[in-house]
Amino acid sequence: MEPRGLDMGDYQERYGDYDIEVAVEQVLTGVKAHFRVLRGDETVVDWQLVHIDTLWPTEHAAAEAGFRAAREAIDAGLAR
Repeated sequence: MEPRGLDMGDYQERYGDYDIEVAVEQVLTGVKAHFRVLRGDETVVDWQLVHIDTLWPTEHAAAEAGFRAAREAIDAGLAR
């Protein structure tokens, strides 16, 4: 997991032939994370909301949940 860009809460990671981007945001009710999957310049899975089910998630835990969900999507064949 590497920081991406200038904004806090934006991360990226390479997974196989894919690039995963995760965005984490603080909201009134806690933290939310979104992910998308790219292959080169093509978006193969557009931004998806990740359900964060812990009571007090940290930004890092939310980012990890986003990466985990993206890897599961890739492994399930959703990113073709």
